[in-house]
Amino acid sequence: MPRPDAPSALPGIGLTGLVQRLEDSLDPHGVPSIVARVVAEALPARVAAVYLKRLDAEDLVLAATHRTGGVESEDPTDPLETLERGPRPSRSFVFPLLHQSEVIGQLVVVPREDAPPSGRDLELLETIARRAGPAAQVVRQAHDLMRARERLVLAREEERRRLRRNLHDTIGPTLAALSLKASALRNLIEQDPDAAQEQMIELRDQIHSVITDIRRVAYDLRPPALDELGIVPAIRERARQFSTGGLQIVVDAPDQMPALPAAVEVAAYRIVMEAVMNVSRHAHARLCSVHLSVNDQVSIEVVDDGVGLPEDHRAGVGIASMRERAAELGGSWTIKSAAGGGTRVLAFLPAASRMDARAIDAEADLSLDDAG
Repeated sequence: MPRPDAPSALPGIGLTGLVQRLEDSLDPHGVPSIVARVVAEALPARVAAVYLKRLDAEDLVLAATHRTGGVESEDPTDPLETLERGPRPSRSFVFPLLHQSEVIGQLVVVPREDAPPSGRDLELLETIARRAGPAAQVVRQAHDLMRARERLVLAREEERRRLRRNLHDTIGPTLAALSLKASALRNLIEQDPDAAQEQMIELRDQIHSVITDIRRVAYDLRPPALDELGIVPAIRERARQFSTGGLQIVVDAPDQMPALPAAVEVAAYRIVMEAVMNVSRHAHARLCSVHLSVNDQVSIEVVDDGVGLPEDHRAGVGIASMRERAAELGGSWTIKSAAGGGTRVLAFLPAASRMDARAIDAEADLSLDDAG
């Protein structure tokens, strides 16, 4: 039996009925498909499609499409060639999807030549697009979270492969060779003490090199400074190291922080370090302020007085890493131009290491082309 909000359960409600239903309790994840189907069949139109803007980019991604006389495309990359691979038809109508005054997507309608929309229809379509905005934002966030977690899984497996390669192909053979060399030295000490002395010096240097490699591997797993100093002193120590070349980094944080789960502590540290590193490399700033506090959640703010975000800003590896570290723990992360110039990075992490159960449910139920 279909769910009450499934598109197949909404036959013939018309545009006015859809406006009313969008005020009620439609499942947000089914709204793109419902809007596309009802709009296409109620006008009727050749095709109706809902596009959503990625959270980390300006490009639009097809979320749902419906053509009269057919079914929704199973392949979201092939809804209608004129919509996807060239300029939209001249008779198409585009209605922005809005969430808190931000354009987050589009409702695109290509009417049939024998059934042009009336003025009343166009008003209803504009209202539908406006009221579908909040639900579309939920879909965007859930889809972005799913993509972030997929990238995290891939990155984590790649990191495990790298660590295994370091241990198996580099550190392991080196330790085995040092063991053999130490055994040979034991015999050489009696036969040629001078030569043994030279090889002992060489052996010592090789051992120091292995120790450095092991420390690097351990740092990649968890920065030792977090255990040795604590998160706030560790951040202040690194801030002092970055405060060079005319850049001053100021850390505003309580001296005594409550105990945090290891995953939250590492995420907070890495986010701050990545943000500060970006300021040092790209912002041309004189002052960078790091604010850190803990109440019900860990609040992180990094603000600089530099050149700010470029107009054609696209998320790089560092920005994606910060966003994904926050998303992994069920937190949030944003970057935007600061008031008066510069850039502001803001992150909120749960004070307890947990995944947002609602986000997990959303990820399990998410389908951009079918409401269920």
